[in-house]
Amino acid sequence: MQRLSRFISVILILLMLIGICEAVVRNGSIRGKTGLSYGPITYSRTSANVVIRNSTKYNVNFGGSMLFLDKNYRVLARAELMTAKIKRRSSRTFRAAFIEGTGEEAKKARYVEWEF
Repeated sequence: MQRLSRFISVILILLMLIGICEAVVRNGSIRGKTGLSYGPITYSRTSANVVIRNSTKYNVNFGGSMLFLDKNYRVLARAELMTAKIKRRSSRTFRAAFIEGTGEEAKKARYVEWEF
């Protein structure tokens, strides 16, 4: 009886983990901008906060649009970042305002693309 209860509890834990294991990695390099990468993105209804890291030895001006795409590469949401300076070998948090879509739709996106 004790073995059966342990087995059931292990199965339940695995089933709970399977439900939360599907996640989209929200960090990576920014295509077209050497040395720049983005980190975690936090969403609200009208805006998103994203951390941009500069690993080069130069100060860089950065700004543009973030496109949130689904698995078929259709645009779910678009957020605009105002241009600002990122100092060398540092990071900066940007606030992006949604022009198209909302934060709820952007959370469902699988890919993030950048337009400059």
